[in-house]
Amino acid sequence: MHRLHKALALVGVLLLLVAALAVPLQEPRPVKVLCVEDDVQARAVAGLANFSAWLRRNHATGFIGEIGWPGDKDAAQWSKVAEAWYEAADAVGLPVTAWAAGTWPANYPMAVYRPVAQGLKVDVAGPQAHIVERHGSTPGYLRGVNLAAGSFAASDSNGGFGTTNPGRYGQDYTYETPSSYTFLAGRGVRLVRLAVNWERLQPRPFGPLDQTELARVRDALRHADNAGLAVIIDLHNYGDYALGGGQAGPVKMLRLGEFQLSTTALADFWKRMSVATDDPSVIGLGLLNEPTRLAADGRAGALIWQQAAQEAVDAIRATGDKRAILVSGYIPMGPPSWGEMHPVAWIKDPAHRVAYESHAYFDHDGSGHYWMTYEDELRSVTWPPPAHCQALTPMGRQVLNA
Repeated sequence: MHRLHKALALVGVLLLLVAALAVPLQEPRPVKVLCVEDDVQARAVAGLANFSAWLRRNHATGFIGEIGWPGDKDAAQWSKVAEAWYEAADAVGLPVTAWAAGTWPANYPMAVYRPVAQGLKVDVAGPQAHIVERHGSTPGYLRGVNLAAGSFAASDSNGGFGTTNPGRYGQDYTYETPSSYTFLAGRGVRLVRLAVNWERLQPRPFGPLDQTELARVRDALRHADNAGLAVIIDLHNYGDYALGGGQAGPVKMLRLGEFQLSTTALADFWKRMSVATDDPSVIGLGLLNEPTRLAADGRAGALIWQQAAQEAVDAIRATGDKRAILVSGYIPMGPPSWGEMHPVAWIKDPAHRVAYESHAYFDHDGSGHYWMTYEDELRSVTWPPPAHCQALTPMGRQVLNA
């Protein structure tokens, strides 16, 4: 019996050796340790490390759809935070679009690129641009900016706008001019996240797309393609839908997951939009900017969003569309909080081209309002403070790359 045990053990060792030889050797991915100067920088980098770790645990890939910081008060300190954060994103290998470029007024503090004077042409760099440009695209991932003017004059900024009061094109909202795309390309931008509005493109849930608004979006896509830029179409809504407005009377807000705006309404929009924007410049479809206004809060809201997102992915794939799909998290969706509402990745995609989208703002609540001074932000860091040195592991597969 003793000899039999030894023989069986030897056979087991041989089988393990054969299995090991059958698996090709893989280079270990290099881990970068990034050290920073203060607690706010540490909070930002630790947040990105948390998001990256969730992606690795779930064998998923990710995208930072927005990152923004002010260029006015405490600009030098916030720029150091942004520099450290971008170094971390480089180490991880994440695609990023900074917030934001577009026809911002002169006093807007987070404009990476804007008009040199009030107008429709983007042609001057803001104080954030040198950091964005220093951490540009590589063969492994794309980087760029948001183009936000297509989301102006929406119900989130003015409750009078809705399906029957969509705003005046060229005055209340716009899409960027051909020369704006050329200017951005000349600054090294390779990817734009183009904001569009649900109510303007589909004035009735489950109804046809508005052909006039769709033609404007297609023109923008053509301008981007002519400048050599890749585009993510960003449905810049929050989970609600503004019905009415203007002469039709007060706006009625419908929330995704309610009887009047079932989760399949979002799937219907994307089924139509997927077919209508079969354009060479479009490499990704962003299902919903920040799903914060759903029919329920907390975990129940997260479940509504998970259902709506899966239905939208299914609807897009049913058209034969193989482009990348960007799926936001439910609030809180910033990198430091990522995973609280979604412990595991939930999207099933037959094309395996989904990236989970997070938005990174460095203030204490991740809102991007930057109400507090930098000194107050330092005092707001919770105890114990995050480690000033973080280990960052590069991501594997990407769906948004050059």
